[in-house]
Amino acid sequence: MTEFDDDTALVRQASSWIGHISDRWSIGPGRPNGGYIASFLIRAMTEASPQPDPLSMTIHYLARPAEDAPVVVTVDVMRAARSHAFLQASLEQDGQPVAVALAAFGSRDRPGPELLHPMPEVAPPSELETTRATIPGMTFRDRFEWRPPAGMQPERWGEGGEPVSGGWQRLIDRDLDDLAIPLFMDAFPPAVFASMPVGNVPTVELTVHWRGRPHTRWHYGEFRTHHVAGGYLEEDGLLWGEDGRLVAQSRQLGLVIPAT
Repeated sequence: MTEFDDDTALVRQASSWIGHISDRWSIGPGRPNGGYIASFLIRAMTEASPQPDPLSMTIHYLARPAEDAPVVVTVDVMRAARSHAFLQASLEQDGQPVAVALAAFGSRDRPGPELLHPMPEVAPPSELETTRATIPGMTFRDRFEWRPPAGMQPERWGEGGEPVSGGWQRLIDRDLDDLAIPLFMDAFPPAVFASMPVGNVPTVELTVHWRGRPHTRWHYGEFRTHHVAGGYLEEDGLLWGEDGRLVAQSRQLGLVIPAT
């Protein structure tokens, strides 16, 4: 079993699922990554859904769960129709909710026209070098291999450039699938790092749309922030496979913590 599958495993008990928060997916000491937390919710909802494919999920983060501790996921199928199912899920720890999610499921094999945002012209991962953003206590970056283009390297952060982040990325021990999409969409450095000195950007809300089926080893992500105001920012993300096919998109609301 891979690290991701082992660290997001759920055991069904009656009407709920039991999991365990690992310390291998932290953005700092005692701070599990928001995409990692979302993985528990989408895993349970996928198992409970009468429809096969996740289409969208919105997660609100109510509190920070403790690491190396159990969690309980409950799922409610709010409505199951012929073509779509709508589910609600809650992740709790010590009897208190720490994250809640709404999701829509259906089939992503429906026939129809396509209009997809093209992938930017960028060097393939074979022509780029692996980069490590070494930050104390940030263990989740060790679970990925990241190859950003020259303009997105960490040494360019804070120079006042365009607030954009991304690059090629893959999990070190497994391929990307639907269950890992929310993790991927919250696994790149915040785009605002490129523009201004910021201490941290914890996620308040994350919305993910599944737009294609992952089928390549590497995926290229590009994330942009357009507004920073009142202590919050938004970040929009797109994710493509090596063949240029759009796989997912996201938007999140983040709290801006100033650099000290």
